[in-house]
This record gives sequence, structure tokens and C-alpha cells, in this order.
Amino acid sequence: MKRLPVFILAFVVFVAVVTGCRGTHRYDSRLTAADSLMQVDPDSALALVMAVSPDSLTGEGDRAYRDLLLTQARYKCYIVATSDSDINRALAYYRIHSSEREKLTRAYIYKGAVMEELGNPDSAMFYYKNAEATADAQDYVNLGQINIRIADLYRRYNADSEVGFEKYRQALHYYQLTGNKRLQQNCFFNMANCSADSAVANYRHYYQNAYNLAVEINDSAAMYACQEFLCRHLYTVDSTHKEAKQVALDCINHYRRYVHQNTYIDLAFIYVYENRPDSARYYLDVVDVTHEAEQVKMRYYWALSLLYKNVGDTVKSNYYSGMKSLIADSIDNNRVKNHIQNIENVGNKSQASNKLHKINKLRVSLWAVSLMALILLIFLTWYVKRMRGIAKRSHEERIAIKQELNDVISALQEKQQEQASATELFKYRLDALNELFNSIKFKSEDKQQGKIRDIIPLSSVIMGLSDNYSVLKIELSDQFWEKMKRSVDGEYNGIVSFVENKYPELTLKERRLFCLLCANISPQIIRLCMNYSNVKSVTNNRSIIIKKKMGLDMTLEEFRDSYMKNQL
Repeated sequence: MKRLPVFILAFVVFVAVVTGCRGTHRYDSRLTAADSLMQVDPDSALALVMAVSPDSLTGEGDRAYRDLLLTQARYKCYIVATSDSDINRALAYYRIHSSEREKLTRAYIYKGAVMEELGNPDSAMFYYKNAEATADAQDYVNLGQINIRIADLYRRYNADSEVGFEKYRQALHYYQLTGNKRLQQNCFFNMANCSADSAVANYRHYYQNAYNLAVEINDSAAMYACQEFLCRHLYTVDSTHKEAKQVALDCINHYRRYVHQNTYIDLAFIYVYENRPDSARYYLDVVDVTHEAEQVKMRYYWALSLLYKNVGDTVKSNYYSGMKSLIADSIDNNRVKNHIQNIENVGNKSQASNKLHKINKLRVSLWAVSLMALILLIFLTWYVKRMRGIAKRSHEERIAIKQELNDVISALQEKQQEQASATELFKYRLDALNELFNSIKFKSEDKQQGKIRDIIPLSSVIMGLSDNYSVLKIELSDQFWEKMKRSVDGEYNGIVSFVENKYPELTLKERRLFCLLCANISPQIIRLCMNYSNVKSVTNNRSIIIKKKMGLDMTLEEFRDSYMKNQL
């Protein structure tokens, strides 16, 4: 007992050392350099990653990191994915090594991005929700990316502007925490478009914020995009054709290198509304929609249909109106609103369930730690008091205590002699345990080679059974069982003989189990005596079988007590 505090201190030090020695994987310096350039210069990051040969990397972690960075850099450089093999390898690695939480989150994000490029929005939503569930609460960059990508999915495949607006607003919140103004500008820009699409009156406010941030970061492309979409929504939402035309002409004059086909189509619409077909035809002739997206083609044919309708050419107007309707139907067929919404709902429920589970687990852990701390405190208090008490005792006090103990032992011995007949069962229990102790042997097994090394007595493993030991079959003598039967019958007025005569359907092994149960032998000892595989066989399975054969609606112990009452 004197060494116990030293043992506790050593254990605490060991746990601290083991915990402190846990480190993170150190990646190849070329890969970390590429990762540092990913946000500011993705082209250079891609070049660096491509220059790193997989064969030059020694560890599986470095190869997974390269696959992740290669997928991320290609996506940021607008290289459309044709396969998901690279990101699959990275995702498989980080799923196993869950300590790399940030990289696992990124792997889920870009797996979703690749699936979206491969034309599978349902899978994309699934992986985005996995990324959201994995991300750390302080990982604002990745959380912002996840919300933007989910919002883009809704807008692209659902035309659900309200959900998209909320996702962009959440992403804006995360990017404001990071201080990244470029990403904040992107969020304001998309929030403006969502507001205009849902006819929200304050879309100009978000456009103005997006434009101001574009000016602040000196991004001409972003400034042009703000002006272009402002023009479109001015004449489609507010019907202010004059202001919209001025904004579009300013885009052509000041941002010529960024001008998109949509700007020329916007001017064509405006001139059609102003009943100026020649000007509208001029800008439509500039447009080439051969390689443009379906939405651009639809707007182009729609403008042509209105143009020819204004000049009275019904045949061409109907033709281009039909072309526009075909593209619109194709776009509608590609929308998967219900699937995406269902997948997100399932993801939200799973996240809520996981959070509740973590809270309950933390609560249980706190209770357990508190209880252990309380027990340890009580034990240490008792131990300190005990050691102080022992130190203060004099030699005379110890002699007096020893004499008192001798008197108690003598009194007990006298009482035992007086009640010798009443303690016969106790004596046989001791005899039974002694015979059992001497008969038990264990075999020590080598689990790797499947061989038995040696036979070990019970005393070698008395402190607890290890996984490396298994008990050999125990054979107790018939004389042992006869002693047990006589002792139990003597204690309980012949209950074992009564059961044997009244219930002959009981097997020999069941009668012996009944005898041990009546003798109040512990289930652990009974398990060894009867060679059962586990304690449950004693307490549940075997005793239930005996009860059924005897037709009892009570436990065997209750039957024993009832038998004794009837005998008195």
C-alpha cells in the first residue's frame, strides 16, 4: 500500500508522455509549397504538383496528399474532370486517417466537385454534406466553400433562389470571419442574383456591395460581371430600359476584354423593347452561341423570336420560339430538385443525430471522469489518514490490538465448535473449492502460431484471466459430488434427494448444477466446476432449462427456500 501513490503518479506521467508524443504526419515540402499557393496562384500550384512524381514520394500519406492537391488545382484552373480516380485514392486514405480532419474535409469537397463535373449532382450533394459533417467548427474557409457549392447546386439544378440565397449568406458569414474580400465579393454577387431571381427589392444593395468589393480588390472581371448582371436585372425586373442600356454600353466600352455574349444579347433585348429592330439585329449578329451554355442559347433564340415578331415575320418568330422552348424543356429535364433536397435533408438529420450523440457521449464521459475523480479523492484521503494513523500508533497499542484479535479468534473458534453440525455445509464448500483449485490448469496459447506453449496452474493467473490463457477441461471426482450432495441434503433437509426422486427427467449434469446452486456457490466457480463456456450459461440458460423441466414459475433459490418452509 505504501507504493500506491508512486504507481498512480507513474501512470499519470506515462499517459501524458504517450499523449504528448502523438504527432501529425510531416508531408513532402514540395507538396506543402504547392498547397500554400493554391488560393492565390492555382496555376503555379498545379505546375508544382505536376512536377512531383508519385514514384518520388515514399509514404502513402504523401501520395494521397498529391492526389488531393492535383484534383484541387485542376478544378481551380477550370480543367474539367474526366475521372475521379485521383480523388478516390485521397479520400480512401483520409477516411482511414481521420486525424487529418481538414484534408478529409477537402477530399469530400473536391470529390463532390468532380461528381458535379461528371454530371452527377445527387452524388455531389452527398459528398458536400459529408464534408459539412466532417469540417471543424473553426474551419471557416472550407465551411464557406461547402455552402457556396451547395448553393450553386440548387441554382444550377433547381432554380431554387431562396435556398441558394441562404447558403450564400452563410458562406459570406464564414468568409467575413476569414477576412477574404475576394470570396466575400463572390458571395455578395451571387446573393444579388438570387435576390433578383426571386424578385426581392433589395437586390441592388447586394450588387452595390459586390461592386464596391470588386473595386477594392481591383478585380476588373468581377466589376464587369457586376455591371453585366445589373444591366440584365434592370430591364427584366425593374423594366428600366434606359438605365440598363447605359450600363451595358459602359461594359462594352470599359471592359471589352471581359465582354460576354450575354451582354450583346442584353442590348438586343433592350432595343427590341424600344422597338429598334435594326440595332437589336446588329448586336445579335455579333453573337456566336455555338459553344455557349444552354441558358445563353435559350436567351439568344428568345431575343430572335421577339425581334422577328416585332417586324412581322411570324414564321421565323415561331421557329426561334420553338428552338427556345426545346432548350428550356431540356434544362427543366436536367433539374433534380427533389433528389438534391432529399439528400440534404438526410444529411442534416444525420448531422443533428451525430451532434446529439456527441453531447450525450460527452455528458457520460464527464460524469464518469467526475465519479472517478471523486473515488480517487476519497481513496487518497482514506489512505493518507490511514498512514498517519499507523505512524502515530505506539508499540503498546499494536500489542493491545493483537491481543484483542486473538481473543476474537478464540471466541470464534469456540462458537464454531458449538455449532459444528450447522457448519458442515461450509466445511464441504471449503473442501469443494480446495479440490477445484487443485484440479484447475490453464493452457497458454501462442495466438500468432496457434500452438500451446505450456500448462499453467491456477495460481499463475489468479490475478485475472488473460486473453492468452484458456482453461482446460476440469474433471471432478464422483466422491466430490457425493460429498456436495450429502452436505446440501444435510443443510436443507434432503432437498437434492427429493428433487432426484420427484423429477427423474433431470440429467446427471442438471442435478449437479442444482446441487451447486442450492449450496450458494458463486456463478464463476460453478462455471469452472461444470465446464461451461461463460457465466451466462449458469445464470440464464441452464437454470432456465431446469426450471422448465420442474415446471417452476420461480427461481431455483426461491424453490429451495419454499421447500425449507414446508419442511418446518
